[in-house]
Amino acid sequence: MNNLYNNSICNSSFLGYHPTFTKEEEQNILATFFEQLLLFDCIVISTDKDNFSLTFLISKLGLDTVERLIRSGYIKFSIKSALIVTGTGHQREDGTIDESVIYSQPPIVGGVLGDEELDPEQNVFRALAHFDIDKKRRNKLISKFAPAYISTDNMKLGVDTTDFILESYEQNHLEKLGLPFTKDPNDLNLEERGKLLDLANSILEAGIISKNGFKSYNNYGELEIAEKSFENIGKAYNISANVSEILRIENTPDLKQIYQNNQFEVEDIFKLRHLKTAKYFRKWINEVGENANSAEVTEAYLAEIKEAKSFFNTTKGKIIKNTLMYGATSGLGMLIAGQIGAVVGGVVKPFVDPVVDYGLGLIEEFTVDGIFAGKTPKIYIDKLKDELNENGT
Repeated sequence: MNNLYNNSICNSSFLGYHPTFTKEEEQNILATFFEQLLLFDCIVISTDKDNFSLTFLISKLGLDTVERLIRSGYIKFSIKSALIVTGTGHQREDGTIDESVIYSQPPIVGGVLGDEELDPEQNVFRALAHFDIDKKRRNKLISKFAPAYISTDNMKLGVDTTDFILESYEQNHLEKLGLPFTKDPNDLNLEERGKLLDLANSILEAGIISKNGFKSYNNYGELEIAEKSFENIGKAYNISANVSEILRIENTPDLKQIYQNNQFEVEDIFKLRHLKTAKYFRKWINEVGENANSAEVTEAYLAEIKEAKSFFNTTKGKIIKNTLMYGATSGLGMLIAGQIGAVVGGVVKPFVDPVVDYGLGLIEEFTVDGIFAGKTPKIYIDKLKDELNENGT
């Protein structure tokens, strides 16, 4: 399966502090989520001990939609157990910060959440507690949601990452990232500690993604200090960009724009993911779409179309095309080995061609969708465009 790790909701969440998004930021998060649901088999959503991610999704999409996404297996949740923290000083009575105390402390420290904070049922409860849900339904939802949690990191990862970052700093490997080794780690000021913390958390996230074989919208290419460790991270941001390019040549807005223009809602995912060849399209774009060269991906897309069209130049293809041109699909059930009966104007006209293998499988191919099913990504794009047109866009 092509699984994507989504940390966009809880990326800034930390020990009880939750981000406040602007309306524009919320729309971008949801538009990206909509796109991800169409391009990947499953979205693994990172959340925190208070389950801000689930709370956010329910508040924006509605409980019924979120429940259906979980029940369908389209989304899963992961509580990040590993933590990396830094001190910020003590607040004085006048509200100012006494920074002097930080110089007696390590710049960053790795740790872990407790067992209760990592319990899936407790995590779901903390999210549902924000909504007016009767106890009986709440308990049912907890039992449904808890199995959707997966473990993605281990208790040592935060500590190991912290040690790795501090060693990298002391060996001057962070100079290109704006952290040259000019002083003892404990002498770093607040701004420098903040940079170290951000870098450590990026490495931590990348480690989780790499360890689990996830794809990511984040580009970790700048993290040269751990380049080898993250070579296997799927470049989902390239997949997104290449799908946008394919849609552009099809004169269609990209998936995020479609959502932001209110042409589709997240609830429409349940239909769009089941359009014919949707599964094939996800598989195809995940195989070729990580290529950073959009021209090559577009060429592959057009090559698939050409290959499918060439089918109609074969003997079998010509017979099928002629049959479809005459609206003769109602007569397809009359196929027999070595012979095809095309109903034209109510009269059965047999075609005989010993070169063509008219097995029962041919019956299934006598629809346009059947010809292309599992063979070209364009069918899915065309189906998507049809849905857009039906919505009056």
